[in-house]
Amino acid sequence: MNTIAGGLPRQDLTQEKTTMQKHQEIMQDLKLHHEAIAAMLKGQRFHYIDIPVHDNIGDLLIMLGTVRFFKDHGLTPATVSNTYYFDHKWVRANDILVFHGGGNFGDIYGNIHALREKLISAFPNNRIILMPQTLFFSSPEARASSAQVIRRHPDLHLFVRDTVSEKMAHEFTDKVYLVPDMAHHLYPIQYAGGAAQGNVRIQRVDPEKPKTPDSLRDLPIRTTTDWVEVIGDERKLMTLFAKLEWRFDRYGWDRALTRLALWFWVPVSRRFVRKAVRLFADHETIVTDRLHGHILSCLMDKKNIVIDNSYGKNSTYMNQWTRESPLTTLVKE
Repeated sequence: MNTIAGGLPRQDLTQEKTTMQKHQEIMQDLKLHHEAIAAMLKGQRFHYIDIPVHDNIGDLLIMLGTVRFFKDHGLTPATVSNTYYFDHKWVRANDILVFHGGGNFGDIYGNIHALREKLISAFPNNRIILMPQTLFFSSPEARASSAQVIRRHPDLHLFVRDTVSEKMAHEFTDKVYLVPDMAHHLYPIQYAGGAAQGNVRIQRVDPEKPKTPDSLRDLPIRTTTDWVEVIGDERKLMTLFAKLEWRFDRYGWDRALTRLALWFWVPVSRRFVRKAVRLFADHETIVTDRLHGHILSCLMDKKNIVIDNSYGKNSTYMNQWTRESPLTTLVKE
């Protein structure tokens, strides 16, 4: 067998190149699925609401991907804020309300969803766009109650990330679209190459935490962590941002408040994400039960082994969008 510089067999190198090319083609294609959102927002005044101000790097990846999507399509939101500080007087006739995507549409994170429902109900004459979501309700009663509230809105567009959510979404609106997560607009994430070694385990500690499958119990893990630990002491910047929001709101500095997230929180979020990128770059393979542990691995062209979460969010997403990538492996209990 012929070899090339560095001692790698030519056949093995060709196979590696083919594997990477297939993955890269899949990732580039996923960025093309959001044109319907761009078409709705082109030339319109809109607000980006419900941004995540917490220590979940997955949600921060979604936000940063959404910001990149806006930039790449020449779109500039009139305001950017979390739900709590969004001021109703900022909204004009014909403005569009764009809600951050993710996995909090349902009753697991009920307080977030309740605030979303209130805002939707407050603006029946403005178009509503819900960025790509996974829908999940543990209670049929909560699901029916939420659908009753949201379905009253005549112009609500719900983008979903998987076919299970797509089926459920029709209970909330007739305007349903199946698309991948907004974080894919960050592809490719470049990072300094180094001597990557061993496996890192990103392990949930919240209500979505699953059991570790028996097939992975003997897998050697060099590092076990979760997003909160990755961010570490820099979580104090979240508190600083919250204090700034409170002060700007208290003194009526509306113009500054509408831009504060872009000035302060988006750069801080990039800083948090870079810490996760450095961690992943230091390891050969990422083992994770977090959907965005999987997505970040894919954004970095890294091998990843994915454990399904407590209600199947990871498997339904992968089966729809990333299962054909030779860099990904899905493991169930």
